[in-house]
Amino acid sequence: MRIMLDTNVIISGIAFTGNERELLDIIYRKNAALVLSKFVELETRIVLKIKFPGKEQTFQDFLNLVQSELIDFPSNEKVKEAESIIRNQNDTVVLAAVLEVKPDIFVSGNLDFHTSEIASIINVMHSKEAIALIDYHYK
Repeated sequence: MRIMLDTNVIISGIAFTGNERELLDIIYRKNAALVLSKFVELETRIVLKIKFPGKEQTFQDFLNLVQSELIDFPSNEKVKEAESIIRNQNDTVVLAAVLEVKPDIFVSGNLDFHTSEIASIINVMHSKEAIALIDYHYK
């Protein structure tokens, strides 16, 4: 199972306890395949450095422990496709990467990804739903 995470999920999982931390933990414990876009990786590092100084190493430690696939920035074609679908244009590059990679699940707390139009194309979940699915899948 290939799991792609949005920046907000990673930040929450690194900086706080709760469902997102549990999701990162279960990805590690079950040896699930994490798909990480270069954009999300960079955005995560920047946000951690600015808002949660000192947590950048925790993120790097997590990446060193999990099976991960780092994917490049999405093609212009996918960016244009994503622009026509997503309400908030700030989320275009993330959606374009998801559309290009087609992970089994994409986990985000951003409600702009949880629309019927996007859900008809990709499997978008909240952290708690993803935890249950991963736990079930890797029994």
